[in-house]
Amino acid sequence: MAGGIFNPENGFYRVTEKLVDLVLLSVFWLFCCIPVVTIGPSTAALYDAVVRCLRRDERNSWAIFFRTFRANLKVGILTTLVLLPVAVLLVFLQGLLYQTAGSSAGYVLYVAYQFFLLLPLGMSCYLFPVLSRFTFRTGGLLLNCAKLAVAHLPSTILMGLLLALAIWCCSYVPVLAAVLPTLLALAHSWPLERIFRPYIQAQQAARQEE
Repeated sequence: MAGGIFNPENGFYRVTEKLVDLVLLSVFWLFCCIPVVTIGPSTAALYDAVVRCLRRDERNSWAIFFRTFRANLKVGILTTLVLLPVAVLLVFLQGLLYQTAGSSAGYVLYVAYQFFLLLPLGMSCYLFPVLSRFTFRTGGLLLNCAKLAVAHLPSTILMGLLLALAIWCCSYVPVLAAVLPTLLALAHSWPLERIFRPYIQAQQAARQEE
């Protein structure tokens, strides 16, 4: 009986393993984000591990996470350094508009700005998943992700909304940070993997021709 439960191919064991991965990958991501400049490679590693382990049933999530983290460290850090000043500016503008929200015109501007923020938030959701799947330098990564964000605008807005909701939830219930990063990456993987599919197929075809 015990041997059946702890058999790696047993359904109960596989479900338990995925639940452990759900928490473990979030903890890895949080730990690796502590230096702040490593948010990019940490997010690429989280996305890659989530797709491989939670969606494709691969094993050794921790090994996949840290392998992808190391592989994307340089470009991921450089991209994060570009994004951080932009993020600070957007938050600063939000604070300014919030102070004017007491008037009717100021409130309209503030609400409109919240909707506008879904676009940069949504675009940021492409960056590091793309980095985990394809090889780019920082400039090419930013440019191509901007194109993807515009070409798939409904998915961009949806992912931006999910990211904003996750940030809001963690700000009020910090303990959710133990699972929400992985859940968010999993939710983002459904539109992203569909968007990536033709590019991955083209990449594979080009390699076969070589």
